[in-house]
Amino acid sequence: MNKLIVMLKASFLQLKLYLYVILGVVAVSVLSNIIVSLSIGPGENRQVSAANVLTVFLIFVGSILPLQLFKRMVNLGATRKDYYYGILVVYVLSAAFFAVLNTVWFQMENSFIRSYETTYNILEIFGWSQFGITGMLIYQFGAYMLLLSLLSLLFSGIRHVLGWVIWVVILAAIPVFTSIAPLRHKLANGLMVLLSNDSLLAGFGLTFLIACVLLAGGWWFTAKRPIF
Repeated sequence: MNKLIVMLKASFLQLKLYLYVILGVVAVSVLSNIIVSLSIGPGENRQVSAANVLTVFLIFVGSILPLQLFKRMVNLGATRKDYYYGILVVYVLSAAFFAVLNTVWFQMENSFIRSYETTYNILEIFGWSQFGITGMLIYQFGAYMLLLSLLSLLFSGIRHVLGWVIWVVILAAIPVFTSIAPLRHKLANGLMVLLSNDSLLAGFGLTFLIACVLLAGGWWFTAKRPIF
């Protein structure tokens, strides 16, 4: 338990600068949008949900921790298992926190905020709002864990040849799949199945299953990762 607490504290210290930056961006965005809304009238201003913007912080959680925290924790006496167990707990807590935050904020938008301005929310864009409060929490958790696990795999393998191969394959696949119409259609369908599935069980099941596979890959890289 002590090792986990140390890991959580070290993770916060590693991420706090990025958290403050994101909070600053959200604060400036909210303030500017309030001013605009007061200038042009209620309902005329459009913006991305503040909670959705704050959720961008997950990108830093999934990339900065595996990139920078490993060496620090091992040098402090943690084993690779201690480190990876700790980072998994951070991922789970982060995904759960932002799932709750976005769900609560969405209720506030519907009951109050949208009386003054129009907002775009990923819960509606991906269709997660159709599943009710519990379903939104579950689907978001799976989607956020998928994002974190993918980033963790990529940045955990940054010092391994196979990790660079995965980077190259992904970077090469993006322009190929987006430029060729049949492949672009398959890519869109695949993303729809993962992120906009009409079945909560299928959507969460797929995202969480793939996340587990990616996390297992992240552990494989971590077990072989050099300390220097």
